[in-house]
Amino acid sequence: MTISHSIRVPIPFCYVWMTEGAPNRSELFRNYVEGYIKRTEPNLQLVRIDGMTALCERA
Repeated sequence: MTISHSIRVPIPFCYVWMTEGAPNRSELFRNYVEGYIKRTEPNLQLVRIDGMTALCERA
């Protein structure tokens, strides 16, 4: 699936401040986003993160 055909899901801004100061911030942020997608959009799978948007595809 190309990026232009990806399903775009906005990432909640609270994940920015929740990970602030963490030594493994990028990994923690990605884990939060993966959990958010699994919980709110169980039929989607995270492909990549672009800014504050999760680019997903159907699982």
